[in-house]
Amino acid sequence: MIRTVVCEKDGCSGNEFYINGQDDKLKLRCKDCESIYYYDTNNYDFKMLSSCSSCNNNVFKVFKDLDSNNLYAKCTKCGNPPEKVFVDSDGIQVTYEAKLLHDIKDLMHQVDQRVCNLEIKVEGLERGQELLEESLAYINKYMCE
Repeated sequence: MIRTVVCEKDGCSGNEFYINGQDDKLKLRCKDCESIYYYDTNNYDFKMLSSCSSCNNNVFKVFKDLDSNNLYAKCTKCGNPPEKVFVDSDGIQVTYEAKLLHDIKDLMHQVDQRVCNLEIKVEGLERGQELLEESLAYINKYMCE
């Protein structure tokens, strides 16, 4: 279930926030009363910047998915998300395309390793089958004699 984040200060029911990424936390500052809230963003592979990706506005409505504990933000003017900077596995800021390419390369490497492991196992099975065939041939030879 997705819920709108609302300011929890008594007397304030603001649901528009200025956002700012700090380390592994997302800082939300209420537009109405200036109350500050922090949300953990350790599991994200990107950093949200404090401006809209389309209109450069800096005020957002924030939504929280209660099931996955993820946060989503929408610009109050145009409805687009904030600008995002993606971080690769080495902690370097990259474009989304570069991160996606790196992730695909990693996945291809993992697939290659699994295929290599399967080839080794198949070779072992073939050798085992040859050994069994030779053994059966010897058994058959001695039984016939």
